[in-house]
Amino acid sequence: MIRSSVVVAFGAALIARAQVPVPFTTDEDRFMVFANRRFEKLEPRVPQEVHAMEGQVLYRDHEGRLKVFLPEGRRLHLLDSQANGVIRSTRSRIVWNNADTIKTVREGRAVVLMNNVERFAVSDSLVVYIDSNMHHLSVLWKNRSLPLADVTQGSERAQWVQGSNTVAFFNKSDRRLSMFYRGQVKVLCDSTDVGIVSAGGDVIGYWDGNSKRFMAMLRGEEVFLSDVRPASVKAGAGMLAFVDGNGRLKCFANGEVHTVLDRIPSGYWVNDSMLTYLDDNRFMLFDPRGSILVEPYVPERWQVEGGMLVYLNINRELHSIRNGKRERLGSEASIASFDLFGESVRYRSPLGNTVVVTPRRTYVF
Repeated sequence: MIRSSVVVAFGAALIARAQVPVPFTTDEDRFMVFANRRFEKLEPRVPQEVHAMEGQVLYRDHEGRLKVFLPEGRRLHLLDSQANGVIRSTRSRIVWNNADTIKTVREGRAVVLMNNVERFAVSDSLVVYIDSNMHHLSVLWKNRSLPLADVTQGSERAQWVQGSNTVAFFNKSDRRLSMFYRGQVKVLCDSTDVGIVSAGGDVIGYWDGNSKRFMAMLRGEEVFLSDVRPASVKAGAGMLAFVDGNGRLKCFANGEVHTVLDRIPSGYWVNDSMLTYLDDNRFMLFDPRGSILVEPYVPERWQVEGGMLVYLNINRELHSIRNGKRERLGSEASIASFDLFGESVRYRSPLGNTVVVTPRRTYVF
């Protein structure tokens, strides 16, 4: 099924984690997956929903049945014949509900996580949910269910923000902000602005209304960032980006606060460990040694995953930046679109072929 392949180099060390399979649909509406250097046919019709994860692809087929494909062993399993609920996923975790029961997949089998769930959210190592029976805001962490806060019937819903391994939650009546991190609950402050709280991987940024300080909780340690209330804050993997009270874009990374831009950016985004922003419509990438001009315009499509930025330039050629190094992916122009799956990029060639660019080779179907 593989028609051709050419060698390409990303110029970066591989991350030690399971490969993310690459799903796609052919012109004949066949649902395919590329994994372990093979193209696998899974379904004769387009699925309703697809979630590509590390080491597996979970999808709701055209009849609504929930299935999982495991490239290791080339196994396809039926998880749920009537999966009509909500599916929430990251690259490493997936949870869905049937009525008020939430489930996940383990080794190709559906496993019940919890009953009496009113609503839930998922991140890499946590599932946060409201227990409608016990009236608790709770978290599932390392196969343990831990209550975070009481939810009084008839009161406003519990509010929380969730990062890959952190949770910041607050009681709106008394404005108290607390956090959950590595099995522990800690009060961050007794007064906060809920709009100035962001949770990421190992880090939470928040405004302490009593002391009038903008703070970070990094790996369980408090760090002072500013005595001026920021206009906004966004969190990633061990880093925070924020627009301070003087209208400057700053980034807290590697234990230091860096001034990225002396004015308010047109927009800024934090994905994983990468900060991108717009400076007079120039698309920029923050680097502590000096920001990198990606392009002097806003690319029509760009994605970030695992510290790699992939985008289409003005000629619709596919490029990447990783660790400050630029690479062109493939040799074609006029690419309509693409999608990033872990370290692999999938796009449709102008000739009509599906192309999958991996860190070592390019495969064409």
